[in-house]
Amino acid sequence: MNRGEVTLENLKQGLERFNKEHGHYPTAEEIDSCPYLPSARRIQQKFGGLKRLRSNFGLDDLDYRTGSRRQATINEFLRLAIASEKTIKGFLDKRYGEICVHEEKKYGDGRNRVDFFIYAKENFAVEVFNTYSIRNLANNLNIKLHKFSNFPFKLYFVITGGAFSQKHIDVLISKEEFAAFA
Repeated sequence: MNRGEVTLENLKQGLERFNKEHGHYPTAEEIDSCPYLPSARRIQQKFGGLKRLRSNFGLDDLDYRTGSRRQATINEFLRLAIASEKTIKGFLDKRYGEICVHEEKKYGDGRNRVDFFIYAKENFAVEVFNTYSIRNLANNLNIKLHKFSNFPFKLYFVITGGAFSQKHIDVLISKEEFAAFA
């Protein structure tokens, strides 16, 4: 399917191809990164969205933002996040000593906290997040840069899960929406 051609038949063929290749029908994010499917935005404009399209094709699982599919996604996210934090904790404990590494350190008013606060010659904090897509990386950075804009110590973000280079991150942070926080 050429991404420029958007008909119900071509779209159905593309969705079936994706299902054969991956064992499930695509989410909006997967559609956007798939070279042979139109963007989720285009599907929204032309067919009223993915939920309506899935219904038209007679698929059982219509809304991937709720239900068992969403719960499975959340469970996997939590498993990976916990594993990532455990790995980073082990690294920090080995490097600085367990007594210097504090987990879930609160700061400021309210419920603000950092994943790790390290008491060292120069105190600093580490915030860990796990992501596999550039879209989620951008969202995470945007949230964290805003959340920690007034943090009084050096703060290091550790990104696990994806094959991101420092260049990817630098490009994201240099964009206009991040300029206020960088």
